Amino acid sequence: MGRHIAFFNIPALGHVTPTLALVEELTRRGHRVSYACVEQRRPLLEAVGATVRSYRSLRPADSDPTVRAPARSGYLGQTLLSFLDEAVNAWAQLAAGYRADPPDLIVYDRMAFAGRVLAAQLNVPTVQLWPMLVSNEYWSLAQLPDAVDPTDPALLTYHVKLESFLAAHCPDLDPAQFLTPVPHRHLSFYPRAFQPAGELFDSSYRFVGPCLRRTSGRWRPPADGPLVLVTLGTIYNADPGFYRCAIEAFAGTPWHVVLAVGERIDVGALGRLPSNMELHRVVPQLDVLAHATALACHAGMGGIMEAMAFGVPVLAVPQTLEQEANAARVEELALGVRTAPAGLTPAVLGQAVELMVKDVAVADGVARMRRQIQAAGGTGHAADLIEDSLH
Repeated sequence: MGRHIAFFNIPALGHVTPTLALVEELTRRGHRVSYACVEQRRPLLEAVGATVRSYRSLRPADSDPTVRAPARSGYLGQTLLSFLDEAVNAWAQLAAGYRADPPDLIVYDRMAFAGRVLAAQLNVPTVQLWPMLVSNEYWSLAQLPDAVDPTDPALLTYHVKLESFLAAHCPDLDPAQFLTPVPHRHLSFYPRAFQPAGELFDSSYRFVGPCLRRTSGRWRPPADGPLVLVTLGTIYNADPGFYRCAIEAFAGTPWHVVLAVGERIDVGALGRLPSNMELHRVVPQLDVLAHATALACHAGMGGIMEAMAFGVPVLAVPQTLEQEANAARVEELALGVRTAPAGLTPAVLGQAVELMVKDVAVADGVARMRRQIQAAGGTGHAADLIEDSLH
């Protein structure tokens, strides 16, 4: 008989999308999956069989043109405070409903703090999801040079608000240990080899690789030849200069360019496109990657892993501290190359892609990571581990 599995997530598509195939598999196996997220994600979640418990978010909408990446030194503090505020907000709207219909297991995204607190209050087992690199005693973003400013006002406010939130709803949780929970399991949506110091992580950390859900046939390339997908993801994508750089880099070349620019910019500002390019707000990314020669992107984990699953090298142009860490792994593991956004020119961008796709070491690195993804088990393995956590 199926059990009630509650998913808690933040609204960002880069966090929701990796869970879709997993939710679909769990519902196929007969479990009832409730999913706490925003109303805007309802179509995606209902399509995979979830019952949506929606709440009104404090996070900016996908089309908000004002969203900008925090400064590197303030990234961790602003991120933690932002998602703590989101958790307090979500708790007020969702907690009573889950107390009335308690789940048998709570699966929560690393940044979906309300799920972590609710599980402790209800005393139910948990699985923590990692769509980003794992942070713990072996490795964390906070260990990177100049990553944390101890005087950052956002970080100080986060600590004060966290103590208040836990005191009100789950005083048994220690604020000092809040970011290092011990769930029944950690599930990471990438292979162990991509994790810095991954060999040190014990069996409570399972690196299942990307859980991909592809709806094929929605996109086809216009012709044979090299193809590059250019995207900055779905959050910090309001950067017309980056897209214009890519347009100029590949104009009049044999490359076919697919530009996925998101919903935050005026596409008219990009001007008339050359004949070898197409522009979209959103693309069926897996369909495009199935035909791609290269991916030029912001170094989000989801995009990197999707590219690796299709054997596509990555030109990483990171914008945040988290993306810098991902881009460093891309370079260290020969999965592509990285370049800084500052000073990026069409010549630099075009040449970097041309050299990358001809680099034998990169081809070998991508092929190796692709094999590791296949061996990691993906959706089926992740569902098995969640079911095991129910016992």
